[in-house]
Amino acid sequence: MAVIKKIKLHNFKRFQDFSVELDEKINLLIGDNESGKSSILSAIDIVLSGSRTKVETTGLDSLFNSDVVRNFLTSDRKIENLPQLFVELYLDEQDNVDLNGRNNSDGVECDGLRLVCEPDDAYSKEIKEILGQDEPNFPFEFYSIGFRTFADNGYVGYRKFLRHVLIDNAQISNEYATRDFVKTMYTSSIKDAERNRHQNEYRKYKDAFKKSVLGDLNNRIPVEYSFAIKTGSKANLETDLTISEDDINIENKGKGKQSFIKTEFALKKKIGDKDLS
Repeated sequence: MAVIKKIKLHNFKRFQDFSVELDEKINLLIGDNESGKSSILSAIDIVLSGSRTKVETTGLDSLFNSDVVRNFLTSDRKIENLPQLFVELYLDEQDNVDLNGRNNSDGVECDGLRLVCEPDDAYSKEIKEILGQDEPNFPFEFYSIGFRTFADNGYVGYRKFLRHVLIDNAQISNEYATRDFVKTMYTSSIKDAERNRHQNEYRKYKDAFKKSVLGDLNNRIPVEYSFAIKTGSKANLETDLTISEDDINIENKGKGKQSFIKTEFALKKKIGDKDLS
């Protein structure tokens, strides 16, 4: 059985630089809401999974430390100064040469796994174009996502070195509850005519995206096919809406903080001419 001896986070969620050594038997994470307990567990889960899909589903913009991104966008925005994100798990001896090496930020020889997200050199031209835009725009989409061992060997979900399971009952129905909450607050806070106008403008926005952004792509594929944006009840303004605090979506907040945000938002928000009480 493998033991995680230490975890290091760099620019991961709320942590710009964080390192903690773990006990080989049991570890308790205790702290206030938004102190990063869920983030640490999420980091461990992602690295052990070796799943690029898990990173992409969560969204690199959600994993990157928001202060680091904000500071970069208010700087001179040079490509060589783009920040890197990494998570490192230092393991006890596994008697596996594929895990042992110095491919870690400490430069020490030991067993371990790491996730690194950094600008993809193959897209340097595209990244420079984005950074050169007048409106600040971080090139998350042009970052590489790499899972490697401390021996500098790559690994993916179907070639995992360690088996693990993350049991988190706070996740049960949480996505549905959050989505339903946002939708309820939106529909309760807006007049019918205004709601219809929002829906109309949002549909126009998606049509414009199809024509302006997907137009060149559609011109290059067989004429009988074309890329479009989903429409209908499962892909509309109300399903895409979320609530954020300090530019961080409620879904990416800690579980305890999500509960406080929902309560605070509901208590402050007027419904019709009455305040909730």
